[in-house]
Amino acid sequence: MTTGSRAETIEEMSELAEAPFDIIEEENADVPDIRHAVVEALAHQNLYNIEMAAALSALSEGRRPEAELDSLVLNMKAVHKSLVKAISAWNDAD
Repeated sequence: MTTGSRAETIEEMSELAEAPFDIIEEENADVPDIRHAVVEALAHQNLYNIEMAAALSALSEGRRPEAELDSLVLNMKAVHKSLVKAISAWNDAD
């Protein structure tokens, strides 16, 4: 895979990763519904994976990946928060 096509693919996947958040927002699910919580956790994990790919791509190209790593850390926090929310919703459902 060439550098240009890799960057384009990462950018395309990043844009597609926003779709689940739009769906979550449309459903206005402030209620700790387990389905909502799990989908949100998976959506955040997907963004985390994309940021990881972007950081690794920057490193492989010899660039400094500071921006990608900053975004990766923020997404890691979002994944953790979403997982806690999903586990809480799961416990509430039981």
